[in-house]
This record gives sequence, structure tokens and C-alpha cells, in this order.
Amino acid sequence: MQYASVADMVDRFGEPEMIQLTDTENLSAVQPERVQLKLDDAHALADGYLGRVYALPLKGCAKPVGGVGVVEYVAPPQLKRIVCDVARYYLYTDLAPESEVYRRFKVAASELQSIADGKSRLVCPWGGEPGDSASSGPAAGETYFEFAPRRIGRDVDEDYR
Repeated sequence: MQYASVADMVDRFGEPEMIQLTDTENLSAVQPERVQLKLDDAHALADGYLGRVYALPLKGCAKPVGGVGVVEYVAPPQLKRIVCDVARYYLYTDLAPESEVYRRFKVAASELQSIADGKSRLVCPWGGEPGDSASSGPAAGETYFEFAPRRIGRDVDEDYR
């Protein structure tokens, strides 16, 4: 599931900014492949955090569309915003720590960390859960070991003296 798209970036931050950040050849147009590359990086970062809590890939939120019972699975809105903020930050090459883009990136990273730590969670505004729990495997702080029984004879034991 794509959490955000090139169109989401343009809608959220405006076409002029996306052109400025991606158009190195003065074509006066957004270069979608450059935006998509940074979106892919932002998705990977988000999955790294979300994978601690949710089974990946996320199934998404069931958003009602059209008739009764017809739904479309979309990313939770807060995740779309987070991924857009991270991708926007990745598009910049030089930022001051006091810039809005940098601050939004830090907030997004903090939100992802909070979700991964279980202090907050992704919410579907239309009800339901955005994904299954990643509860399989060891719980936090637990470690499982598997040992195969092995016989140690005198010939092996002599080497340990």
C-alpha cells in the first residue's frame, strides 16, 4: 500500500515548491520520478517503525465510497501526512534546523517513534484498524532460544581441560 503519492505531495505543499525541488532542467513541471524516489524512501522509513507494531504491508483504512458497503482501502490520514513531511524533507538538500520543513520532519519522526513504542497508534477515521498486529514473535524484552540436544563424549570433553 502506498501511504502517499506524488499528487498528495503537490496537494499538500503546492506545485511551485515541488517544481522548485524537482525540476533541475527548467521544464517548469514537477518531475514525478524524483518525488516518487523520495516518497519510496519515506515509505521505507515509516515501515521500519510501523513494522514493530503492525504486520506489513498495512491493509489500510476502509474508507466508504459510492454506494452502501463499497469501500476503498487507503492509508490512515495521519500516516499520509507523516510520509509527505518526511519525503519533503528528503527533497531538500540544505536546511537550517529552525526551518519549517526540518521541524515538521522531526515531528513526523517523533510520531513514528511514538507509534513504534506503543505510546500512540494509527487511527482510521471511518472505524476499524489500519492493519493487523505484529504480535507474532517475541514480545518486547523477550528472547527465545532453540537448543538441540547434544551428547558430549570423553573425546570432546578432553579438549576443554
